[in-house]
Amino acid sequence: MEIALISFLSLILAFNIGANNAASSMSTVYGAKMLSKLGTVSLVFIFVFLGASLGGEKVVTTVGKNLLNIDFLNLKSNLIYLVLIIPIISILVANKSKVPIATTHIVVCTIFGIGLSLNSLNVTKAAEIIGWWLITPIAIWLVNYLIGKYVYFEIVDKLISMDGRKTQRISFSLKFLLISSACFLALFAGANNAANAAAPIVGLNVITAEDAALISGFFMALGALIFGGAIMENIATKITSLSIIRAISVNFTSGSFLAFASFYGIPISMAEIITSGIIGFSCSTSGFKKTFRKKSVAQIVTFWILAPIICIVISYFTTNLILGEIK
Repeated sequence: MEIALISFLSLILAFNIGANNAASSMSTVYGAKMLSKLGTVSLVFIFVFLGASLGGEKVVTTVGKNLLNIDFLNLKSNLIYLVLIIPIISILVANKSKVPIATTHIVVCTIFGIGLSLNSLNVTKAAEIIGWWLITPIAIWLVNYLIGKYVYFEIVDKLISMDGRKTQRISFSLKFLLISSACFLALFAGANNAANAAAPIVGLNVITAEDAALISGFFMALGALIFGGAIMENIATKITSLSIIRAISVNFTSGSFLAFASFYGIPISMAEIITSGIIGFSCSTSGFKKTFRKKSVAQIVTFWILAPIICIVISYFTTNLILGEIK
């Protein structure tokens, strides 16, 4: 009965992650007005599912097996529920606020809190993951800021100087590149983020990491299809106006980092890096002060900073309470 409930909660978590996180992968396509909202989230469904089923195993193994120095099988069932319930509540709050929360941070930090309470945290692996978390959004922001500041307008000037026939061909190529880059991003979003929901059932050896990634990926994709439109619209339209060239840059840089992290089995936040890329372009065109004075940006950054810390604190003290009751 407990295994069935844990599996059910894992699927609910996957669904909510898809609604909040996976939909962000196509926000640039929607922001550039390339496809309708329905068409955009439909592509998310297809490529997130493919990514999770084909490449999600390594990150699932990291989150489900390698964060703690003890097996999930040795944890009390109450602690396993904690790994699922805290992220579900956090993501529901973020979905209600239409903010792209870093779901990877929420799930992993909840496990960190449990590990700290039990003195069983794999400190080496935790430090490696946190290092990636610090570096990736800054790197994505910097790359897109520099492109926006020094490269973007050079490209635009060259395109403007072309004759009509060449412009039509270039326009078609750019549209194709935009949709392709968004599909590339969604593919590796599925590969990397499937671990967030699959960790408990993999840790309990209910199913293999490969099968867990497949099932988790499907429910992530379903969540993005049904409820991802609002988050996608918030990212795409309320931070900065995205042209096709900017959108391609954000997608390819974010997708490349996700692919690299997935290859090494490191869970990183897709929503965080893609939003960082968009903020980078906003800073390059609107300036730092104007960008960070925007309510949506301030709200997103606040969620990113506070949510992981709160999850560690809550899971740490709740674990202590649970263990105290058991004793």
